Amino acid sequence: MVLGSNYITHKMWNDGTGIQTDIIGATSNELYLTEKAGMYIEDTRGFTRRVEEIAGMLDVPAEWLMTVMYAESRFDAGVANFKGSGAVGLIQFMPATASDMGVSVDRLKHMTPIQQMEYVFIYLQRNRERYGEYDSLTDLYLSILYPKARKQDYCYTLYAKPSRAYTQNSGLDADKDGRVNVSDIDKHLKKLHPTAYMIEKYAE
Repeated sequence: MVLGSNYITHKMWNDGTGIQTDIIGATSNELYLTEKAGMYIEDTRGFTRRVEEIAGMLDVPAEWLMTVMYAESRFDAGVANFKGSGAVGLIQFMPATASDMGVSVDRLKHMTPIQQMEYVFIYLQRNRERYGEYDSLTDLYLSILYPKARKQDYCYTLYAKPSRAYTQNSGLDADKDGRVNVSDIDKHLKKLHPTAYMIEKYAE
């Protein structure tokens, strides 16, 4: 079971004043990345409340869930993949994935962010049941990006030149060696989201 992730952050970064701070020292009374979510979501309180509920159901810190959605869509529930993959939504649902959940990408695109969170849960829960519990931010992100890479070692390759998939994801190739592997994904998340990256699952 995941303890309250805001509590964990507080314990890690409390500066002695009783005010929660993040890794760079900015005060925060909101869930990680809530300010970014506000660019596309009007009801951020309702949205983050639902994120926290679903994170609890998935047994992951809510910060992890916020991070992977931000990485995929910047919280724009109606956004389509700009590279033409056909993916849409908070975690960039592919048409085949949407169909497997009994919904279309067009229908997903017209849902509110809170409504679409139900499908985020369905997708992530199915991958949890198939591949096991999520044990890190990287593991959760791999469930969206390339589920078969979950639980693999850092050298496992997701995409390689000259494939179209590599071209679409070349920005994740941290060492520019023509391959995107698990290590690249881990480095990418650690660099861009150190606060969420450092939060761990704590069992009672």
